[in-house]
Amino acid sequence: MDLRSDTGVGIRCWVNWIRSRLFWKITGLYALLSAIALTGLILALAGQMENQSVAQQQASLQQTLDRMAEELASGRSPDDVVATWKLRLAASGTQVWLLNETLESVVFTDEPPPGEITIQSVVRQALRTGQSIRRIKLGDGDEEFLAGGRKVVSREPTTSQQILLALVTPDSVTKDIAPVRSAAMRSSIFTWLIGILCMAFVTAGIVGPLQSMSVNLHQSIDRSQREDMLLTISDRHDELGQVANSLHELEEERQDQISRLQNTERMARSSAELLTTVLDSMIEGVIAIDMEQRIVFMNSGARNLLSISNAIGIGHRLYEAIRVPSFLEVVTESLSSRQMQTLEYRAAREQLDLVLVAIPILKGPHAGAVAVIRDVSEMRRLEAMRRDFVSGVSHELKTPLTVIQACTDTLLGGAMSDPVAADRFLKQIEEQSERLLQLILGMLQLARVESGQQIFQHEPVDVYAIAEDLLRGFRTVADSKSVKLALTGDTEMTLITDFQGLQTILSNLIDNAIKHTHANGTVVVELLADRSDPVIIVRDTGTGIPEELLGRIFERFYRVERDRSRERGGSGLGLAIVKHLCQSLGATISVKSELGRGSEFRVQFRPEEPVASSRPSYS
Repeated sequence: MDLRSDTGVGIRCWVNWIRSRLFWKITGLYALLSAIALTGLILALAGQMENQSVAQQQASLQQTLDRMAEELASGRSPDDVVATWKLRLAASGTQVWLLNETLESVVFTDEPPPGEITIQSVVRQALRTGQSIRRIKLGDGDEEFLAGGRKVVSREPTTSQQILLALVTPDSVTKDIAPVRSAAMRSSIFTWLIGILCMAFVTAGIVGPLQSMSVNLHQSIDRSQREDMLLTISDRHDELGQVANSLHELEEERQDQISRLQNTERMARSSAELLTTVLDSMIEGVIAIDMEQRIVFMNSGARNLLSISNAIGIGHRLYEAIRVPSFLEVVTESLSSRQMQTLEYRAAREQLDLVLVAIPILKGPHAGAVAVIRDVSEMRRLEAMRRDFVSGVSHELKTPLTVIQACTDTLLGGAMSDPVAADRFLKQIEEQSERLLQLILGMLQLARVESGQQIFQHEPVDVYAIAEDLLRGFRTVADSKSVKLALTGDTEMTLITDFQGLQTILSNLIDNAIKHTHANGTVVVELLADRSDPVIIVRDTGTGIPEELLGRIFERFYRVERDRSRERGGSGLGLAIVKHLCQSLGATISVKSELGRGSEFRVQFRPEEPVASSRPSYS
């Protein structure tokens, strides 16, 4: 056993008890109350003992005076009697005198009798009643003397009366009780100290477990340490043990509740994170507000669609995030009417067509509304394209059909009899039928390319040979318009692509360039067989395209100059087919144009190890 360790533990326990306020409250209160009680008891005992001592002295003094009076009455000499009793009473501090009626000493004495009024009253009372014993004060002092007077009855008739006067000093009154009082004081103090020590041990037995519970029940203490402490204290067979047992049960119940709350919190957090993730991943914008139109949730889609600053967040008013009056009015109407409201509007700054659906939340702690914002710009664009497509197809079909119908009616009306007129009308019917056929074939090809139904066969293709053949085929048309054709750049260029698709792209670009180039203009096909960036360029010196219309020229049936384009015989599908073929073949097409100075279409392919060599340019 390590005595030093046990001593250290004991010292720490005592230090903890001494620091305890409860320890000092109980022990200090006991010490104070017991001190008051013992002091009162000692004072009461001392007073009682003093009264008993005084009573005993009074009885002794009366007995002494009676015996002296009997001796004087028996005829003995007053001088002998007084001298004898003085010697007897000297040890007890008692003085005696034999006085006459005038309070003069009958027997000679070294000390004359006191002449205070209190002594005279004692003597006079003795003369009247025969005896008088009481406590008196002499002079201005606070000490009390015991004075006794006794009338002497003489057997021989005398002319004067004699009185025995005895005076006991204060020291003699209290000296008998002083040893008892001192012993009582010492025993009381010892008993008081023993009581305090016992109370300290008892209090320590209460304070110790309470201090242990106060320290170990803190949240930062390990749970196993708390349980060990409570189980140790619960072994006591008293109220503290019952309290510790109850606390242990509460601790287990608390831990169970904490576990349940933690599980619930994890599930709620997981659900909230999942909901937030889902809402943030939505393209649609979602904004939740309370009844006072304060934002309680907002996903990233709403920020993007409505261009809401990151400085605006939870707790801000809706009008601080959105400055569209119609938007705010619809949300307010939904809150007031408690019904769903919708709005479609054009966001001028974002150039978007947006649809707002405001749905009120009528019940629960999160009453308010949810605003769902959806971007319908693409839908509206597709609807516009559909309308333009229908309008374009209708118009493109109407023109050749009208001409065919008119020519047919003319022929049926009698023009068949005129060979020259009949030949002219039949040629128009043939031209319009060809135009109608090319329009239908173009639409079918565009539909196949868009739907992915057209099958492409990728193989090495000699781009220079294709361009050379196409330019040779367009030479007659170009010569009729006095347009010069040229083929420049790398004379050998091979790409891994679809032959028919590449031929269609080049044919449509060259045809489009010739149609929009004036007389004495030039159409150039340039081949750049860079291994990292193979490019085919079709450049013309034609009318050019306005910059604001460059984004629409690849739409089907779209013409920059509708009337003049119809005069040139275009169907409006060529560039749309080129765009979709480029996408299918993995190429990109771009255009640069300057109004009145011509256009440049650039088709860029993925690098497929093209081979370039020097060959004379074709013109």
